[in-house]
This record gives sequence, structure tokens and C-alpha cells, in this order.
Amino acid sequence: MKLELIRLDRQEPAVVLEQFPVIVGLDHGADICLDDSSIGHYQCMIDETDGVLTVWDLGTKLGTQINGVRVSRMESLWPGDELTIGKNRFLARYDCATAPPPRTKAAEPLASRPPASVHRRRQPAAQA
Repeated sequence: MKLELIRLDRQEPAVVLEQFPVIVGLDHGADICLDDSSIGHYQCMIDETDGVLTVWDLGTKLGTQINGVRVSRMESLWPGDELTIGKNRFLARYDCATAPPPRTKAAEPLASRPPASVHRRRQPAAQA
């Protein structure tokens, strides 16, 4: 699966992801390192399950948002969704065979937090 995160706040190239899970944060040990001091060292994780992408907030103070709604634990990321990580706003674009369910006003948690092992990751795949 290939995810393009198209920047909505700046004229910069899209972030392209093809291997999951991916950790996004301020730390250079994150897979995607964002230059934004308002986010956590390990802000969120993007993962793929059965052809659908999910976003986990990793317990950060500022939080991660999908379409303006804070992700409390895990939330599906559908094509066309806006993903906000600190001051960074992205439009998610990927091919998805599953139709998204109707959105509710509040994001409902789908599962508990990801395992602590996600913080022990490989070298960064890309920098944005």
C-alpha cells in the first residue's frame, strides 16, 4: 500500500509512505521527522490493517487530529481525510477497497494504545 500525505500548510513535496507501521515525531529516531517543536518526540503511529490505514496518538499533550477531531487512541484514516500533527496539516491519499463508514462528531476509540515496542524503531525512512 502507498500513502501520500499531501501538505496543506506549505508548498513542499508530499510525504510518501509504503511500509508500515510508521512513527511520526520530532525525534530523529522517528520514521518521519517533522521540524515542529510543538509535537512530541514520538507523536503518532500510522499502521495498515486489512487495507485500511489507522492512526494512533502516542499519548502526546497536543494530540493528533483527523478532520479536526482529536484521536484519543486509534482511528481509521480514510482517503481524503485531513491529518493534523502539531502545526502540520496533510491530506491523506491512497487506494482503499473498503468504503469508509459515515463519520460521527467524536472519534471513537477502536483499541488500546499500541505496544511500547513501537518506540524502538529502525532508522528514519524519510524526513519532512
